[in-house]
Amino acid sequence: MTPVPNRLRSLRTLLTPSGGLATKTVRSGVWLTATNVVVRGLELVSLLVLARILSPADFGLIGIALLVLTALDQFSNLGLGAALIQHRADNVDRYLDTTWTLQIVRGVLLAGITYVLAAPAARFFAAPEVEPIIQVIAVLPLLIGLRNPGVVYFQKDLQFHRQFTYLVTNSVVYFVVTVTLAVLWGSVWALVFGNIAARVSDMLASYLLHDYRPRPRIDVDAVRELVGFGKWVTASGIIYFFTDEGDDFVVGWLLGAASLGLYRLAYRVALAPATELTNVVSTVMFPAYSKLKGNVGDVRAAFLRTIQLTTAVSVPASVGVIVVAPLFVETVLGTQWVEMTVALQILSLYGLFLSLSSSFTPVWLAMGKPDYTAKIGGLRVVAMALVIVPATTEFGIEGAAAAAGAAYVIVGLPLELYLATRLLDFSLAGFARELAYPLTAAAAMAAVVLTARSAVETGFPTLDLALLILLGVAVYAAVALLFIKRLGWRLERNVRELVTAFSG
Repeated sequence: MTPVPNRLRSLRTLLTPSGGLATKTVRSGVWLTATNVVVRGLELVSLLVLARILSPADFGLIGIALLVLTALDQFSNLGLGAALIQHRADNVDRYLDTTWTLQIVRGVLLAGITYVLAAPAARFFAAPEVEPIIQVIAVLPLLIGLRNPGVVYFQKDLQFHRQFTYLVTNSVVYFVVTVTLAVLWGSVWALVFGNIAARVSDMLASYLLHDYRPRPRIDVDAVRELVGFGKWVTASGIIYFFTDEGDDFVVGWLLGAASLGLYRLAYRVALAPATELTNVVSTVMFPAYSKLKGNVGDVRAAFLRTIQLTTAVSVPASVGVIVVAPLFVETVLGTQWVEMTVALQILSLYGLFLSLSSSFTPVWLAMGKPDYTAKIGGLRVVAMALVIVPATTEFGIEGAAAAAGAAYVIVGLPLELYLATRLLDFSLAGFARELAYPLTAAAAMAAVVLTARSAVETGFPTLDLALLILLGVAVYAAVALLFIKRLGWRLERNVRELVTAFSG
């Protein structure tokens, strides 16, 4: 019998990304999926615990503080990490000292600016309690700036087995510190110090897990080269703030901290099932596409296969959240969160479409079109700006959710599809046909679960919720299998090819 240590070594060899690009990409995807399962699992558990202990106002206060920090971060993002990942050279050591030095300078400046803006931000949001919170979290940019730039190799070389250790360590630290302090203190300060502890862990782990040791140095040529690519990443970061945080800003400004807390939790729960998988895909496929970018046909084939596999999961996940949202909120989160139910359903529908965006973005970057993200996002911002204030004023957080979703579905998604068909030369009809399979299966799932919801009443709400989820999974799987066997859906074949790439 093979000793256990030998079996573990064999498993590690199998999982370690190596071999050709396809094999490395698939194995890296396994590691990154595992990372997201663990990290988001811990985040979900902590959210459920914190939602029971803390109030929507507490979540809103930390939300305002992080909004200020995120705005400064995105407006000053130099795009250095993305520039290093897409660089054709395998070894980018000559750029790392310059990257680290710029990170530290930026971190010091952001820390000072954040501290100074604490009082004006508190007045703007009519939330005096947030001033000391912003002053304390001002240390976060400095901690981020001190991170070892060598960790960029984890993503550049598809070494996500190492990134697993890196990210999971930080997530565990955040979970333990935040939940422990929430139980002891029962206040927003648990979230504050949880974030700080996670960043300290992030900084320390970056040096423990990678042996590169940066030194203070500025190479003017390196700066010029990196910033040349990064300028569009910077622009995209600014656009990102308005598209992904602009709705939070408006809700906090017009409705206050408590409403912002409801909205932010609804947003995180709604978009998690649909977008986490596509975020995995985006992170893995950016470096993979970058290595394939000389061959449009290969990129097109990889892109369409990626869309098929991700929508097979993201579509039923989003539809499932919409269907069980009322029972989920009341049973799992508690009655103080019931007001967010409709917003949760609207945002879940938004998340269904937004999950596609994460598949487009790595294509733009890898094909040398980083400006596409910024330009599409800019048009989304304009569309959202036209409607979000009156929608939020009139309909509250539900109006904000609808405005954010409409801006992407009506403006962003059509533009992304148009540009992708031109850049990769594929048929829009074929793309729509692939989406029709998971959409139809998810519609059947929703119909069955909605019909069964009134019949499934055991007297134990948690059990009812679990039974409905299991029923939905079973129905979706059955319809998907029918499509595979009778209508030629290529999902099973593509999964087998991925397994072959993984094992070979």
